[in-house]
Amino acid sequence: MVLHFMDRKGICTIIDADFQTETVKIENCTDDNLHRAFGVKENPSWADFEFFLEDRCFPRTRDKLKMVLRDVGVDHYDPLTIIRKTQGRMAEDTQWIEIISE
Repeated sequence: MVLHFMDRKGICTIIDADFQTETVKIENCTDDNLHRAFGVKENPSWADFEFFLEDRCFPRTRDKLKMVLRDVGVDHYDPLTIIRKTQGRMAEDTQWIEIISE
C-alpha cells in the first residue's frame, strides 16, 4: 500500500507499507520534521506505522465511540478503515492522508 501524507503545500512523506511482511519504507519530501509522518525517524517500524495510523484517527477511548463510528460509516474501530473514510483529517492541523494504491 502506498500512502501520501499531505499538507497544503503538497506531499510531506511517501509511505510504502507492506502488510504481508509488516515492513515500512518512507521518503520524506520536506525538511520540516513537524510535517513528516514519522518526524525525525528515517526507518520507522511496523509499530510506528500502526501508531501513525491510529494517531490520525479519533481516540479509541472517545466518549460515545459507537455513535462516532456510525457517523463515519464504519462498524468497528480500525484505524485504516477510518482513514479510508476520513483521509486521516484532524481538526488540529491541515494534514491528511491520500491512499494512492492498495
